[in-house]
Amino acid sequence: MVVHASGALVPVLVQATNKPIVIISLAIVTGLYVMSEVLRLKGKALPPITAFTLMMSRQDEAEHFVTPPAYFALGIVASLLLFPNDIAYASITIVSVGDPVASYIGGRFGRTYIGSKTLEGFAAGMAASFAAASLWVSPSLSLVG
Repeated sequence: MVVHASGALVPVLVQATNKPIVIISLAIVTGLYVMSEVLRLKGKALPPITAFTLMMSRQDEAEHFVTPPAYFALGIVASLLLFPNDIAYASITIVSVGDPVASYIGGRFGRTYIGSKTLEGFAAGMAASFAAASLWVSPSLSLVG
């Protein structure tokens, strides 16, 4: 959840600095992460990154290369490169806010299961995503997102 939520800072960082700086920074951090995972799987560690990865990953993920953080970072970079700022910011915010809210609410208050997910988590994630995306785009685009 912490990693996802930190993604919501990306639009703020782009506004405070500029897009190339944020993209380069994300590329460097992602490269360090990939290097850390390769070393971890070879029995070595890049202490702060490896420890954080293991703390944030599920037990079944830790047996292999933990891909979600790399995919998350690549998705953010792709959004920044491919879309106008408002759409990129809304997209990044939807994933950064919606996923952790859905996970928390679904795990804590969810009672109506649809597969392994809960209706309550889904509804909370959708509402949070809509509200967060509305910071960057119109309500109609937020609803589509």
